[in-house]
Amino acid sequence: MKWVGGKFNGTGAELVVCCGFVPDAVKIVNLETATPCYMWWNRHMADDSQLSIEGVYRDTDGGALLDLAQGEGIQPYYGGDLLTTTTAGTTTYGEGNYLKEDRRDYRFWDERAYLPGDGALGDITTWTLVSGYTGHFNHDVNGTYCGAGSPVLIDGKLYMVSLLTAGTGNATTEVTLNVSGVATGAVQFLGGKYGYKPMVANEVTPAGFRMNQDNVNENDMACVFEAWTWDSD
Repeated sequence: MKWVGGKFNGTGAELVVCCGFVPDAVKIVNLETATPCYMWWNRHMADDSQLSIEGVYRDTDGGALLDLAQGEGIQPYYGGDLLTTTTAGTTTYGEGNYLKEDRRDYRFWDERAYLPGDGALGDITTWTLVSGYTGHFNHDVNGTYCGAGSPVLIDGKLYMVSLLTAGTGNATTEVTLNVSGVATGAVQFLGGKYGYKPMVANEVTPAGFRMNQDNVNENDMACVFEAWTWDSD
């Protein structure tokens, strides 16, 4: 059994999430719509009607449950495509037609000759607690890669940044974490605000799943997903 989760920036267009395997089931939730919504699919969703072969969609405000027929929802994707500049599409951070997991450490100064990151004036090495959930780093972030949704490792413990805007981070309460009372300590990793980033030309795509409609995948709206295989069947 495999089970992974992740986050990506919505594009409002067909999108392939290359999570590394072909899942038996997928759930995707849009975090930023005025009315939160989700899409769910598993590979047994096929019958003579073909109405929900690509899953179901629902908003969490009690709206109608929508069946997703062919071309409307989620499909398994088997990978192995060599991308070109055309098939890769726009590859700036937060865009892309094919997404892969982003494991890069962005705490480094953006002007370093090697291993540049998202630090505005130097390496981000320290977290300072002010009170509750809030505190600050020793430097600002540019915000190109880091912000709300960034994982941050502080003294060996992993947290999530829930508030951090571009060009801020080093003053008073400019950083909010998802856990209260995180003690002042060393920042050992600062990841991207989107857990998945665009693949580029000349990369070969891993397996994953394809999203064929934009009910959930709305442009510039953060989405989270879970994808898994079953340990039987």
